[in-house]
Amino acid sequence: MKTREKILKSAWKLFAAEGFESVSVRDITQDADVNLAAVSYHFGGKSGLVQEVIVEALVPMNKQRVRLLQAEGEKVGGVEHADMSAIIRSFLRPVVSPEDYGGCSNMMARLMARYLIDRDYDVPAKVMDSFGDVYKIFGVAIGARCPGNDPKKALEKLLFSTGAVFMFQAFSGLAARAVGNDDTQGIEDFFDDAVKFAEAGFMAG
Repeated sequence: MKTREKILKSAWKLFAAEGFESVSVRDITQDADVNLAAVSYHFGGKSGLVQEVIVEALVPMNKQRVRLLQAEGEKVGGVEHADMSAIIRSFLRPVVSPEDYGGCSNMMARLMARYLIDRDYDVPAKVMDSFGDVYKIFGVAIGARCPGNDPKKALEKLLFSTGAVFMFQAFSGLAARAVGNDDTQGIEDFFDDAVKFAEAGFMAG
């Protein structure tokens, strides 16, 4: 394995486990068994390495969203014929089950926390491009299903749906314990509930 790949692998593992702020360049290079200067050489420093990890996390997620919606479209003669449930499932599934495409739930949670704490972080151009690809195809699908839906409002509702999923994943266990219920909802039951909730929001006005 090349030095750059070793660094990325170790950074991914440590960031996912401990968070972006808690992990130092020295931690990463020690784990990767490479020279400390290698991070600067390959990534320009820790911030550049973080940006590359963000690309590695979010671009595959967005590609999976596009693949899932395209697959739904193939079943019904085009994405413009996909029903709202299929559209929302295609958008949310990669968030709920990132392992399906080689992603990591812990990394997704770390990224969400990072952007919530400091909204001034730069988003890599590759990530922005991948989001553009997502919104193009989902815009076609949603526009056909909800012709009166303003594109900006459709985007907002997709983001609301994603936010609801993250919040549930983060706090459902705590909420259950607070009311004396230790039962943990299965991932598929949770996902079905999330889709129904989001679908109702789309169809409401």
